[in-house]
Parts: sequence; structure tokens; C-alpha cells
Amino acid sequence: MKKPILLFAIKCSVILYFAACTGIDKMTTAISATPRVTRGAWKINLYTESRNDKTAAFDDCMLTFEPSGKIIAYKNGQKITGNWAEDDILNRISIQLDTKDPTLVKLNNNWHISHISKGQLNFNTTNNPTDSQLQITSL
Repeated sequence: MKKPILLFAIKCSVILYFAACTGIDKMTTAISATPRVTRGAWKINLYTESRNDKTAAFDDCMLTFEPSGKIIAYKNGQKITGNWAEDDILNRISIQLDTKDPTLVKLNNNWHISHISKGQLNFNTTNNPTDSQLQITSL
């Protein structure tokens, strides 16, 4: 009588163990944007708000992300600094530029990382994925 109960308990333990390990693996195998974004300069290839393309406002803009957490935006010959940070668990990058420039202020957000490749990163806003999208391409 005790053997079926013991076997059932062991089977349940094994199933729970593998289910837990699978969930952890998904978190730990996420690709980090930091090693890519901190290499060189980036241009804004796409920026949309409420599905309206606003990319033209960023035509003369270039971004550099430093490993220290400092971000530098160059626009119209001006250098604007700020801070950035990646949250691997929430899969997002936070950008905070110290500016009142109405175009660059739009970058100040918590951006969900939706795609990472060697020379391109895609983001959307974390509060509403259809609200804003950002795509940067390495120069």
C-alpha cells in the first residue's frame, strides 16, 4: 500500500523539479543587450508613437551607451548626457536623458526589449506595446 503512494510522490517531485528548472533556464538564457549596445554608436532607425511614424525627427541623432550607465545623445551638434540601465529580469532598458528637447524627451522611458541582433535592437514601451516603438541600428 505504501509503494504506490511513494511512487506517486516521487513522480510528482520529478515533474515539479523539471518544471522549475525549465522556468529558470528561460530567465538565465535571455540575451542581454548590454554587450551589444555598448559597442559603438547607434542611430535611430525607427520611432513610432501610437503607430504614427516620427522617425524623421531623429534623422540627425546618434546615441552611445557606455558600460558605466551613461548615455550620450548627439543632436544638431549638441551633446546631451543622461543615464541608462538594463534590467535582465524584466527584459527592458531604461533611458533618462537630461534634456528639455521635445524630441529627445520621447526617448526617456522604460523600453521593453523585443528583438536583439548583432547590429539592431528593437524596443517598445512597457506600459502599452502599441504606444511607442524604437529601433536602433549600429553605425
